[in-house]
Amino acid sequence: MTILPPSTFIQQILELISTIANLLTLLISLYLLCVVIYYFIHSNSIRRRQILKDMSIRLSLNTHCLLIIRSILQFIDIDLNTIKRNYLSIQKFENSFICRFRGYLLLSIHNCLYWSYTIQAVFRFIRVIFPNYISLCQSTISFCIFISIQFFFGFICMFPIFIGFNAIYLLPNEPYCTASYNKLASLTYMPIFAFVLPLSTIAICYLCIAWKTRHITIIRPYQHRNRRDFLVIRRMILIITAISMVSLPLLIDLFIHLPKGYIDPYMNSIGWVSSSINAVILVIGLPFINPKLYELFKRKTNMIHVQG
Repeated sequence: MTILPPSTFIQQILELISTIANLLTLLISLYLLCVVIYYFIHSNSIRRRQILKDMSIRLSLNTHCLLIIRSILQFIDIDLNTIKRNYLSIQKFENSFICRFRGYLLLSIHNCLYWSYTIQAVFRFIRVIFPNYISLCQSTISFCIFISIQFFFGFICMFPIFIGFNAIYLLPNEPYCTASYNKLASLTYMPIFAFVLPLSTIAICYLCIAWKTRHITIIRPYQHRNRRDFLVIRRMILIITAISMVSLPLLIDLFIHLPKGYIDPYMNSIGWVSSSINAVILVIGLPFINPKLYELFKRKTNMIHVQG
């Protein structure tokens, strides 16, 4: 059992912003999911089969569901504990296995979220570079393989942080368990698997699709689809660039204080504010990344207007 000191005013402000942004992500995600369900229920059987068979929509909805899970886990593991300390004057928290396991789950879901964008890019890469295999990529088995790869990288790659390096624990002056910034494994191993590798894979897919679109003569229907896939991956990179810019304050804080052997007391609060704002950007940007998902939302809106 650890007795934590009261949080400072700045910490409370940062944690409040993080909680509000996280709840906003959850509300938007649930609303958009309800939109999809509503449209699916009110569509005819042919349109339902088309939606279920469309791999791009299924992969986008997979990312959408991960955003919902991520927001719920963050509220339970991070936001709820900061509310207890800041507003209910609860200062006793335990560095238990359950606490550390919840921290591992949250970090793993974060990792899965970034890898879900990667498998969307890989799917479009296969569709452009190997069009003869597109029927295989549209199958349910392929969808299960994509999701399995996503969760493998999400959970297995984070497992050494949890067990091997023991870098997830109840942080000093914080009421929750997560990866510590003063552990070398957290600063090197985790960013590589959670951010660098997914972004690098997306960038490689983007370059390959760009090369084929511009340098190889393609049948007109394929050409239109390839250009659309090219635009989708470019939008992914723009979204990832935007969330990287939001994370700059945390990176600057790390570079300033860690070489001095000093941990900024606001570092974790800044990190979760960045994470929550990033989630808002991801959930708003998701329909604009996938044209078919955006079109689905537009059709649902038109259905409501017609019924009204």
